[in-house]
Amino acid sequence: MSARMSREERLRLWRAERVVDQMHGMDRMVFLAIRVDEMSYSEIAERFDISVADVEAHFAVALRILMKAMDEKDPWWWRFRLW
Repeated sequence: MSARMSREERLRLWRAERVVDQMHGMDRMVFLAIRVDEMSYSEIAERFDISVADVEAHFAVALRILMKAMDEKDPWWWRFRLW
């Protein structure tokens, strides 16, 4: 894969960033902790003093918001996840 992104990829990434910026409260914090900081669910639960089930629920809401806003059947942003 090329180090340079195409214009279409940059636009999709820009759109995704705007959607994340507009997420509310804990949904946004949990999403960023998982996707950007690469924290585990248990680490996030400890950091924010919530249960692991709450972390799962907030992450699910954030993904639904992102999928709806991006309006794509194939969630392209999964490839940015570092496994």
